[in-house]
Amino acid sequence: MNVPYHDHAQLVACAMDKKVDLVVIGPEAPLVEGLSDALASAHIKVFGPSQQASLLESSKSFTKELAQNYGIPTAPYVLASSYDQARAQLAQSDYPLVIKADGLCQGKGVIIAQDEQQALQALEHLFKDKQQERVVLEAFLPGLELSICALAHHQNYLLLPPSQSYKQLSGDGPNTGGMGAFAPSNLCNQALQHKIATKIVEPILKAMVEQNKPFIGVLYTGVMVVETQGSFEPYLLECNVRFGDPECGVLLPLLKTPLLDLCLATLDDKLQNLQLELHPKHCLGVVLASKDYPYKVSGGQSVYIDPIDEKKGHVDLGGITQENGVFMVSGGRVGVCIGMGKSLHEAREHAYELVGRVQFEGMQFREDIGH
Repeated sequence: MNVPYHDHAQLVACAMDKKVDLVVIGPEAPLVEGLSDALASAHIKVFGPSQQASLLESSKSFTKELAQNYGIPTAPYVLASSYDQARAQLAQSDYPLVIKADGLCQGKGVIIAQDEQQALQALEHLFKDKQQERVVLEAFLPGLELSICALAHHQNYLLLPPSQSYKQLSGDGPNTGGMGAFAPSNLCNQALQHKIATKIVEPILKAMVEQNKPFIGVLYTGVMVVETQGSFEPYLLECNVRFGDPECGVLLPLLKTPLLDLCLATLDDKLQNLQLELHPKHCLGVVLASKDYPYKVSGGQSVYIDPIDEKKGHVDLGGITQENGVFMVSGGRVGVCIGMGKSLHEAREHAYELVGRVQFEGMQFREDIGH
């Protein structure tokens, strides 16, 4: 049965008719629109935060204000509620300047402007093309970007291995929903993980409880690690309320503990009783994007995938459909080549070997993932 994700009543009816035991919500849009609440109201067990808790992702301004009010380290920022207000702020800004859409933009709402001209173009795009009501103007932080996912039930949580993702189309190209990732990151040691947990993850979860928006599900925090006087300090960049993409593709193969056990332990508030077991390997993913990504959706190109050695990895399919037995491009990110290995180097070799087994017209990918 093909039910639109925004038809909550029909989805609930379908789940009840099929006697579904557990619903796991992957994308952000259904969470932000309250599907989790609709399922919970029908006494259907659902893995995914409430609509109120999803404000962490649906509103950049909510997250920035929460960080400011609870002493969570984040970049200095100002909010602008109109194009004119934002434009006036540019005269007082340093560059590079990070400009963020307040609402959801499918991973394409963050623009790093190198000068005032680029900043004006970004504001025009967000306010007029994307119809954003507010934007965040944020100081640029140089450093190492990490993605940290935590399974959380109110203030109890379990950290998953740290990963690194590549947001830009190329080394200096536009931001995208993600062009690749790898895990675990050997640049995040135990001391840094502890700082991220105590300075970012724990205060966020505590704040959400105190604001009567308790969080249950996957809390994804994008973190920038900045070197300050010989010390490495984490700063919160953004929050997602679900597994990140493509981070999810490189995290899940590392899990020896079944994902179902992790979901149920999260929902039943038993994370403290769970011992997370991981496979001793590395995963690296390379996103294959269509020819016009991220500017517009291009489709209709035939996709050919040669036989692959599943011991080395696999291909996660995304923006793709099947017509008369032939795979066709139907979206921006067509797939992710996931390589696995005993080391990051080996995982990288396997991932790019898989890239060579996929062909479609206009295929884009980064050559420096995990380099």
